[in-house]
Amino acid sequence: MKKKLVSILMASLMAFSLAACGGGDDKDKDSSGKTTLRLALWDYDVDKDMYDPIIEAFEKENQDIEIEIVSSPNADYETKLTTMLSGGDDIDVFFAKSNTALPGLQAKGYCMNLSNLLEENKFDTSSYGTVLEQQMTFDDNVYALPFRTNDWVLFYNKNLFDKAGIAYPTDQMTWQDVGKLAKEVTEKSADGVYGYSFQPKVGFIFPMLAGTMDGFDITTSDLSCTTTALDWILDMQESGAMEEYSESVSMNKDQTYFYNGEWAMMWNGSWFVQSLNLQENLGFEWGIVKSPYWEGTEKNGFVTSTPLCINASTKHAEEAYKFLTFSCGEEGASLLAKSNLVPGYMNDTVLDSYKENVGLDESSLNALMDNTTYSFGEPNNVFSEIISAGQKEMELVLTGNETPEDFVKNFTEQRKELIDNAE
Repeated sequence: MKKKLVSILMASLMAFSLAACGGGDDKDKDSSGKTTLRLALWDYDVDKDMYDPIIEAFEKENQDIEIEIVSSPNADYETKLTTMLSGGDDIDVFFAKSNTALPGLQAKGYCMNLSNLLEENKFDTSSYGTVLEQQMTFDDNVYALPFRTNDWVLFYNKNLFDKAGIAYPTDQMTWQDVGKLAKEVTEKSADGVYGYSFQPKVGFIFPMLAGTMDGFDITTSDLSCTTTALDWILDMQESGAMEEYSESVSMNKDQTYFYNGEWAMMWNGSWFVQSLNLQENLGFEWGIVKSPYWEGTEKNGFVTSTPLCINASTKHAEEAYKFLTFSCGEEGASLLAKSNLVPGYMNDTVLDSYKENVGLDESSLNALMDNTTYSFGEPNNVFSEIISAGQKEMELVLTGNETPEDFVKNFTEQRKELIDNAE
């Protein structure tokens, strides 16, 4: 089936033209009487194999509804989506770029309050685990459903551990344990092999800081707890168990270095399973264990999500709700699981679909399931700005231009300024 696809720029021009001409209502249905729902997302051409099976199954089940995809490149999506929504564009359903972007969209009034619809339709939200409450609920009301979730876990290269004669990582490790293990693997491996590494992007490292304190809230917590993680990273760099962050950035290093067998362990989201399974002739066996945690804290792991929202201004709330709950419910989740991605909705049926397609051993599969999760805390309207400020300060620490103590002082001041200005 050929999908209706328009670029966000073209969609904006069309919306402007229609408004200028005073038209609009007739376009809601095509010549066959179908209702068209406009769905905003990013990189459709890249991810169409993930989206198309869900959209086509929905259209088959709801033959009076057609999905029109409004796509934008990844790097431009947040800006263009906000521009469209603020300009009154008739997007019906849209993906928030991440759970950290969602609070800003909700604060601007772009996301429909779903609580009454979910209650009226007796939609069971228990299969979303902790994510719905942690990341998509504001003042006890739900404003999105999780399409995908990504538990952050520890990937490891079995061959490198075998060559070093060292036992594999386990589900019970603290970050302090990981540090010791990484140093041991580095010492017993060939030059150019590091016991541990991140994908060198601040967004892939910053979540560690939130795990240093139970109940961490990025808007209210005493930030001095984060020095535990910053000191750990600096020690790993100085010991040679992990590459220097600045060197990795300058060389544009990314997860391909795990593919190449140069990193024995790597902390990453569960989406990395799909990336690994797409690699041909990888040359080594790999496994997964649950995310490490900090000594003295609850055993838990970081989780991110991809929220799906209904535009608060949609003229097709009933149809949009059908698509939302299909895509983020059992039917859509079972299809998404076939892409080796972890759906936000997880029950036995969806889990069976994931197991059937992902090809993980039982131990690695268990690492992705039944995790106690944490996020950055209670969302608010400057959530993403606070995180962005913290990431910039953290990068100064990783590159030796600021101490962990400077980070705490500067980030605390910037956080206060952002919150004060938002009030």
